Amino acid sequence: MIRDGLKTFHLKITTLSPLHIGTGEVYEPSNFVINDGKLSLFDEVLFYQSLNMADKKLFNQKINSWMNLIDFYRSKSKEAKVIAKFECEVSKKVETTYKKLKNDDGSKKKNQFQIAETFKNPNTHRAVIAGSSIKGMLDTILKIYEKRVKSHEPRQRLILSDALLLEGKTEIGYAYRKHKNPTKTARSEIPQMVEIISKGSTFVLTITTEHSFKKIQEMMKVYHNDRRDSQYTQTANSFVARVGKFCGKEYMVYNGKNVLNSYDKPIATHTLYESGDSFGWIDIEQITKEEYSSAIESIACQEKEYYALLEERQKDIVKMITSQKEEQKRLRAEKERAKELEERLEREAKEKREAQLAQMSPLEKKIDELVQNDKNTPKSTLLFNALKNNQFENERLEALELLKSLLIKEKKWKETSKSKKPEKDKVYKRTLEVIKMIKEL
Repeated sequence: MIRDGLKTFHLKITTLSPLHIGTGEVYEPSNFVINDGKLSLFDEVLFYQSLNMADKKLFNQKINSWMNLIDFYRSKSKEAKVIAKFECEVSKKVETTYKKLKNDDGSKKKNQFQIAETFKNPNTHRAVIAGSSIKGMLDTILKIYEKRVKSHEPRQRLILSDALLLEGKTEIGYAYRKHKNPTKTARSEIPQMVEIISKGSTFVLTITTEHSFKKIQEMMKVYHNDRRDSQYTQTANSFVARVGKFCGKEYMVYNGKNVLNSYDKPIATHTLYESGDSFGWIDIEQITKEEYSSAIESIACQEKEYYALLEERQKDIVKMITSQKEEQKRLRAEKERAKELEERLEREAKEKREAQLAQMSPLEKKIDELVQNDKNTPKSTLLFNALKNNQFENERLEALELLKSLLIKEKKWKETSKSKKPEKDKVYKRTLEVIKMIKEL
C-alpha cells in the first residue's frame, strides 16, 4: 500500500527535441502506403474488401511475391488513404526510400522497409509517453534502488501515470549514429527509420512521490552536472530532463562524471535525428490541479472528435464496401446469365445439328465429316481429293455426280480449253479427271 506522506503533483511535459519511446513494434509496408509526404496506415482485410473483383483477382496473383504486393499497394495509394485509420507525416528521405524499394536489378532489398513505432494509444493512435519511461529516469536521479530489495515498498514511493498528448503529433524520419568528434566517423552509420514525437508537443501526467518538486529539481541538477553535453535548465516550476530511446549511455547509467564505455573510454558516438537534433529532451513543468483537469477535458474532447470522425469514415467505408459487393453481385449475375445463354445456344445448336444429320444420306454424312474436319477448304476440293484417294467406294458414282454439280455451280466445269497451253489450265485438267473417273465406273 502507498505509505503516508506521499504527495501528488500535476505535470506538463513539452518536448524540446524529437522523442522516441520504443515499443518493439514496427510499421511494415504490407499495411501502409506513403504518398504526398504522409504514411497512411490501414487494415489489410478492410483494404481487400474494398477492392473490386478485377483488383481482387490482381491482388491474389501478387500475394506470393512481397515486392509485387508492395507495388500493388503503392498503385492503390488513393484507395488506401480512403480507408486509413491513421496518418503521419514522413520526411522526404523516407518517402524517397519507400519509392525505391527495389535494388538496381529489380530484386527486393535485403533489409525490409520497417519503421520503428513510438508508443501510442492503440485505439486513438495518439502518442503517449509511458509513465515507466519517466519513472526509469527518475529512479536513477532519485536513487530509489541503491540496493537490491525484495519488497515492493520502494516502487510505491514513486508512482507515475502515462503522459497523455495534449497538443502535438508524431512524424517519421531517419535516426543516424554520429561520432561526437566531427573529424571522425562512427563505426556504424546505418540509418534507422523511426516514428518520433515532434518537437513542441505537450503532454500532461501526475506523479506521486515522497519527494518535493524542489527536491527533484535539485537532484536533477546534480545529475546533469555530471553529464557531458547536457542541455539542463530549470525555472522556479520546471526543469529539463531526458527520456526515451537514443538518449545515450551517459543518460541511462548510474555513476558519476565522464561516463565511460565498456573499454573504459569516453563514449564517442551519439544518435541524432535527420534534422540534426539530439533525442529525448523534455521540459517538465509543475501545473495546478485546475490546469491539469482542463487539459484532461481537452484531451477527452479531442478523443471524442476522433471517434466521431472515425464513425463517419467507417460509415463511408461500409457504404463503399456494400457498393462493391452489390457491383460484384451484379457482375456475377451477368456472368451467370451469359453462361446460361451460351449453354442454351450450344444445346440448341447441338439439337439442330443432330436433326440435320438424321436427315442426311450416308454419302452426305461422309462429306459433312470432311467439311467439319477442314472448314477452310472448299467443299468441291475436299470431295475431289477424297475421290482421288479412292474414298466413297459404295457411293462413288453418286459422289462424282455431286462433285460435277458443285463444279458447274461454282463455274469450275470446263470440258474444253481455249488456253494456248491447256496442260496448265487447272480447271480444265480437273474437269477431265472427273470425266475420266466417271467413265471408269
